[in-house]
Amino acid sequence: MVEPLSVLIVDDEHDFRTLLVEALEAMGYDAAGAESAEAALDQVRQRHFALIFTDLNMPGGQSGLDLLRAVQAVDPKAFTILMTGYATTEAAIQALKRGAYDFIQKPFKLAELEASMNRALAHYRTLRENEAYQSRLEEMVQERTQEILQLKDEIERLFEGFVQASVTAIESRDPSTSGHSSRVADLTVGLAEAVNRTEGGAYGAIRFSDQQLKELRYASLLHDFGKVGVREQVLVKAKKLEPERLERILQRLHQRDLEVALELMERAWSEGEPHDAGRFQRLLAERQAESRRLMDLVIRCNEPQVLPKEVADRMDELEVLDFQHYGGTPAPILEPEDVAALRIPKGSLSAAEREEINSHVTHTFRFLRQIPWTTGLKDLPEIAYAHHERLNGRGYPRGLTSEQIPVQSKLMAVADVYDALVAADRPYKVAVSVPRSLEILEDETKAGLLDPEAFRIFLESRVFDLTLHRIRG
Repeated sequence: MVEPLSVLIVDDEHDFRTLLVEALEAMGYDAAGAESAEAALDQVRQRHFALIFTDLNMPGGQSGLDLLRAVQAVDPKAFTILMTGYATTEAAIQALKRGAYDFIQKPFKLAELEASMNRALAHYRTLRENEAYQSRLEEMVQERTQEILQLKDEIERLFEGFVQASVTAIESRDPSTSGHSSRVADLTVGLAEAVNRTEGGAYGAIRFSDQQLKELRYASLLHDFGKVGVREQVLVKAKKLEPERLERILQRLHQRDLEVALELMERAWSEGEPHDAGRFQRLLAERQAESRRLMDLVIRCNEPQVLPKEVADRMDELEVLDFQHYGGTPAPILEPEDVAALRIPKGSLSAAEREEINSHVTHTFRFLRQIPWTTGLKDLPEIAYAHHERLNGRGYPRGLTSEQIPVQSKLMAVADVYDALVAADRPYKVAVSVPRSLEILEDETKAGLLDPEAFRIFLESRVFDLTLHRIRG
């Protein structure tokens, strides 16, 4: 049920005031009366009145205009209509200027009061309805804002989970690099924060916002995602030859020993030499001594370190070795691809395999480019794409030069190289100490590969301390 509107009648004439109160109550209003401005103000302080009728001139105290001004301070939503038997144009204008809704002259008919009241209350109701609508609209906006913020949080948690799942997928392909992506992210963001604290120098004017730091963190976490497109046997290749290929070569050398020993036994028998039960084993032992030397050569050539010249020169011995194929024809112990692999001068990868490894950067960019990034993350694919570029144009995959490489990518390059050096032993390399790693970074900086200002800040701010505990762990 709707509460009746409250109306206050303020007049020093008791009979007149009582008459109006009774008339308004008969119309369905919650009416009250007050004999003075002071008494009216006491009631206004205690409850809200939609409409106040007040006499303009009341003896012995405040006037209707004084009450009007006081009511506006206590309850500005109340409408006021002034009544007086001394109406003048000046008084009416003064009342309206001070905020009165209307002005009626005594004596008046009840119909005149009702008409003025209806106009005022219609306006009052419109304002209150607008206020209620505005309030509800604000509540709806707040509710919707909360829903949007909650949805944003959920999307961010979903994306964070996607990024972490992607990192897990990357590292599951190459468990020896576990933790690399997150360490690079910590180092890169730490370096960017150090740049923010730097005054002067090439990076003195650069300040990364929180959103840009978040973008850089995600780019760092996902910088190696393209490795999912590289064959696993290439990605984790520790030696020049895969284990099964090395085993095949060693088995063929053993078979060759047996074949030569047996051939020498048959020749001795055909020449009429007497039977000697231990001769075969002696011949085999002689052959195995030679084969162990060859096996040692194969194993030394198979290591991913720099191939010594004296070892490389002896590779010709291996190329001419053969054994008896089961088809009855001679076959080389080392296939041409085996010889090519063992002749790799440094590392474990052939040129084609190195190119395949390097292609992970392009795979990363193509993958990240497919994601509809928000405005605050729109540069993420490009940042990750350039982390293997070098200032002198000798990086990959595009051979960009310094001015073409995003600053964020230059920071990530320092962090990426550093972590690759100090990380725990990998199948194809051993960990390098922190001091030695910093020396290598300095050498690469001097060679025009890494950004000198980024390295200086990395070194002076001791950004590398951020992951020391994780490396040692």
